[in-house]
Amino acid sequence: MGPAPPPSALHALALPGPDPESITAARLHRAVPAGNFCIAQVAQVAQRLNTITAHVIYLLSQHPVDWSPPRFRRTQHIATCLGQWRTWYEEDHLSLQDIVDREEASLATVRLAFFKNDVPIRRAGSFRRRT
Repeated sequence: MGPAPPPSALHALALPGPDPESITAARLHRAVPAGNFCIAQVAQVAQRLNTITAHVIYLLSQHPVDWSPPRFRRTQHIATCLGQWRTWYEEDHLSLQDIVDREEASLATVRLAFFKNDVPIRRAGSFRRRT
């Protein structure tokens, strides 16, 4: 086997499909089907992105997709928000409804998160906001 070609020789090398770096992570994630994704579907994703399977595999290694079920992702989101919700409720004296309005969460979600994390819930109207 002879010596490796100089790096400048690779610049003119034309590979199939678009440059993998031209496909954004967001575009990749939109092309990947939700739910149970198997390796056999890589060809479908490559076709949607007008590229080759090797590019899709490379891109997925660079920008992993969260295939967790929606319920798990919601639970993770609530866990990351709980500290802020608690601060708003206990220190800033926002009502549960104020938190729901800010976070676009359901009242049941906020109440349950507080209950499971031992945040005492005030009686409705028990805190009067000073004007």
